Amino acid sequence: MGKVALLPCDTNSRGKYLANRELPNNYMADFTLMGFVVDRYQEAITVLTKSRYRLDEQEGGTDIAISTPLDLLEIKAILTANNISCDFSDIADTIYQA
Repeated sequence: MGKVALLPCDTNSRGKYLANRELPNNYMADFTLMGFVVDRYQEAITVLTKSRYRLDEQEGGTDIAISTPLDLLEIKAILTANNISCDFSDIADTIYQA
């Protein structure tokens, strides 16, 4: 079982969420942290909870427990069906990688 991030689409929340993540020792080589960035964050939490996803709220965002990579497609479909704009992307793109 893995997890994927769910974040509101503002840089302040992203910064808070990333501040609590542990970086690997060699993160400057190649590091990404994938997540869903949504325009209606609270509604996304409600919809995913009703769809029986296990959510773990963190400072600045939420972790979504996933069982298989297919869950990513399902999560995107659920959000889109509920008119929640979402982008699945690297949320660690603001971390300096020399």
